[in-house]
Amino acid sequence: MCHFQETLWAEDPECKKMPVNTAAVSGIMKIGGGFANLEEFLSTLDIPPLSSNTYQKEHDNIATAWEKVAENEMYCAAMEEKHLAVQAGEVGGDGIPMLTVVVDGCWAKRSYRTNYSSLSGAAAIVGFRTKKVLYMAVRNRYCMVCSRAAAVNKLPGKHCCSKNWHGSSSSMEANIIQEGFQNSVAMYGVKYAKVIGDGDSNVYKTILDSRPYDELQVEKLECQNHLFRNFCLKLKDIVRDSKAGPITLRKCLGKNILRLRKSVISATAQLTKNEVNFDCCSILQKHILNAPYHVFGVHQNCVDSVCSIQRKNDTNWIPDLLQSGLLYRIMNVVNNLADNSKSLLFSANNNCVEQFHSIVAKFIGGKRVNFFFTTKLSRPMQWSCNFT
Repeated sequence: MCHFQETLWAEDPECKKMPVNTAAVSGIMKIGGGFANLEEFLSTLDIPPLSSNTYQKEHDNIATAWEKVAENEMYCAAMEEKHLAVQAGEVGGDGIPMLTVVVDGCWAKRSYRTNYSSLSGAAAIVGFRTKKVLYMAVRNRYCMVCSRAAAVNKLPGKHCCSKNWHGSSSSMEANIIQEGFQNSVAMYGVKYAKVIGDGDSNVYKTILDSRPYDELQVEKLECQNHLFRNFCLKLKDIVRDSKAGPITLRKCLGKNILRLRKSVISATAQLTKNEVNFDCCSILQKHILNAPYHVFGVHQNCVDSVCSIQRKNDTNWIPDLLQSGLLYRIMNVVNNLADNSKSLLFSANNNCVEQFHSIVAKFIGGKRVNFFFTTKLSRPMQWSCNFT
């Protein structure tokens, strides 16, 4: 009526700080929440929440920005790792630096070792020296838009399809890591000569079959944490197996599993005090193979540095273990650990990749929220990995 017009700003347009809407959406994404969580939080504070469309617009802009920053950070990390490799003299005959990397994969759904049916999976290649991500990618087996269109025999409308994988969930990790190895020279001018993993033979086999470097065979080292964990778990399986031997001997084994582990750790620590060479591997193998005899009372082949005088007065359980056949089962487990003596001397683990996985899990709601049955958050693993 008065023909008066005025523009009202929700915030100062000249302020260079992050807009409040962008900051709100970014914050809720960082703690693994979504639109419903932000809406409830703002309503509790008696603040008008964002509309769904506004939230999605801000979400897409933030995810795109994270992706660009992630690519730049990975390139910088690769250059840093490359520089450290050159300083250490780890350069191939063709002048290309050869890196040691740590690899592992994660999924958007917990399997509990029985149900490997996650709709999305991710994997990362991390530099051993810098502990920074050099390469990561995501595989998705599902797209809500495509799935709904297929259910009614229609073509899907224009959308950003998140489906990029048609294989099984368990094969996602191997495919991503293989892709990273094959592109290492083109992307960063480096070769991944040594790979530290968690004992997944499928991943290493996929790398070898793809032959990323014609003149170089990638060497695998096992994570020592996984080696010791598997060692103890297999011994515990023997203790629980009623057919393995008399209950008295199995209880004796159960009480000494930690001593067996400590015996190997002690021998490894003694050998790594000095420069590690090929002879150290054979010496450590002998220590590991002697560990059951040392723990169960036979000290003829023990070294004084790892066997105290008090221990030499222990009860000798070896004849009983040998007669029952339990010693043979124990030695099968010990032999497997002895075969990985080189990895134990290298003292490597994949903790840096596990930390990457823990951050990803935080962004996707602790793997308890199914983000895939919605058209608005079709790439949760992708943007969570980019931020990590």
